[in-house]
Amino acid sequence: MNGFSITPFRGLHLLLLLLTAAAALLVFLLLCKKTEARRSRLLIGVCLFNLALFVGYKLSLSMDAAYVSAYYPNGFNIFNELPLHLCNINLFLIPLGVWKRNRSVMGFSFFVAPLGALMALLFPEPLFSGFSLFLPRILGYYVTHALLVVCGLSLATLGFYRPDPKDIPRILKTFGLLAVGAHCINLLLRLTLCPEANYFFTYGAETDVLKLFWRIIPAPLLYGLPAPLILAGYMYAVCALSRLTRGAEDVSFS
Repeated sequence: MNGFSITPFRGLHLLLLLLTAAAALLVFLLLCKKTEARRSRLLIGVCLFNLALFVGYKLSLSMDAAYVSAYYPNGFNIFNELPLHLCNINLFLIPLGVWKRNRSVMGFSFFVAPLGALMALLFPEPLFSGFSLFLPRILGYYVTHALLVVCGLSLATLGFYRPDPKDIPRILKTFGLLAVGAHCINLLLRLTLCPEANYFFTYGAETDVLKLFWRIIPAPLLYGLPAPLILAGYMYAVCALSRLTRGAEDVSFS
């Protein structure tokens, strides 16, 4: 099984990234000419399949001795594995946004799901690198994040959401409400069932950027105030690129 070991930016890892991009293209090619109702059902179906896969993956972690010993010296706690982080919260936000045709939710999911999930794929934590792809911990991690990238991008490629700068204030409001909601959940869980709860990383994280934010504003939740500014810049850049792409398409078909 050593030949199937996955290490960032090496053979199998690069192949997985390529397959993720190919899957996004395949979804577009298979569904672009379907009716909107059918596209909705199929995309929601993929999201629900990914949610079921996520549940199985998280339950498998409770039987993974290496994972439990590294993260849970006092015993596995499922309340710290809920789909409430910045990327995997989109497991249910994407189908909700498509079902309700809510542009704020779809906009958040389009901008955040592919970005957050791609970061997880590119820069996995140590226990998700250097192991066989067929280990349940590894397979679940990479497949669920890859599908999040595919589903997030499909919001745009299948025509459910078109990036628009006018949406950015509402998307930032949605981001703020979700962050505050996650922090409230963290507070409740830390007082009751899960002392280490840290959804949306409102209590800090080990990444260099978040460490820098914490040094500037050493307070839970508030330390992340620079994040919306960075997200806004990223969203405006994507909207500008999307507008240029649409302009090029219009010229080519004129």
